Amino acid sequence: MKKYTVEEITKINYTDFISLIKETNRCPGGKDTIRKIVQNTFIDENSRVLDVGSNTGFTSLELSHISKAKISGIDVSEACVNTANALLATDIEEVRKRVDFQVGSAYEIPFENDTFDLVVTGGATSFMDKKQQAISEYKRVLKPWGFLSATQLFYTTKPPQAVVDAVSNAIGVTINPWLEQDWKNVFLETQESGVLELYYYEKNELQSRPADVIEEYMEYFMAKDHLKEYSEDVRNAIRKKWKMYIDVFNENHKYLGYFISLFRKTQYPEEPELFIRK
Repeated sequence: MKKYTVEEITKINYTDFISLIKETNRCPGGKDTIRKIVQNTFIDENSRVLDVGSNTGFTSLELSHISKAKISGIDVSEACVNTANALLATDIEEVRKRVDFQVGSAYEIPFENDTFDLVVTGGATSFMDKKQQAISEYKRVLKPWGFLSATQLFYTTKPPQAVVDAVSNAIGVTINPWLEQDWKNVFLETQESGVLELYYYEKNELQSRPADVIEEYMEYFMAKDHLKEYSEDVRNAIRKKWKMYIDVFNENHKYLGYFISLFRKTQYPEEPELFIRK
């Protein structure tokens, strides 16, 4: 593993930093969200799943653990893919046979048409400038009657611009302060063409965390063996940068919610349902 200097720590980008500290970067809602995706898309050991923006591997591995499906994860960050593969190597043989990670872009997904029963994106679309191009790629590699799962953060109320700017600067991507309907429209634009049917939808709110919980969380990471190997000045640089990220995200969470949406790739238009539950 690459060893960083203090200067490199101050310049490292967010995704490479997360890879350095080996944070389990979960989709919004974590295991609860992944369980609902599996339950409502009916994947099993015969299914193929693509995880777009697989990051350090948590979603792909958890999908494999509870569904036994074959999972492929792609991410643009080589550092994240390396970390995901290192984690995969510690898992049981059955999982190692079912899961693979590779560097790949959502704009040009490295798989053939109609390959996957389920395509999962846990917020990666937020980081993309060409969102519709990515969504078109999600659809392309999805089998007929397969599912696209989009778990998306959104603002429940319009946040202060200073909060949006702080998050944008931290992650190196300009964040749009979009509300729930703004993000729904990104995916529903394709639904109106008759290709994607909104099959399942739920939303939840998030919350910020108190200072003592944050401090305990940070110390958990600083106690990891691979970070203990660094000199004290490098460890201090890591701690300082990690605290900066967490403080920015914690403030942002005061205004955030997320939704779980499942779209099905249809083959013909269906009439709307009239009488539905409250």
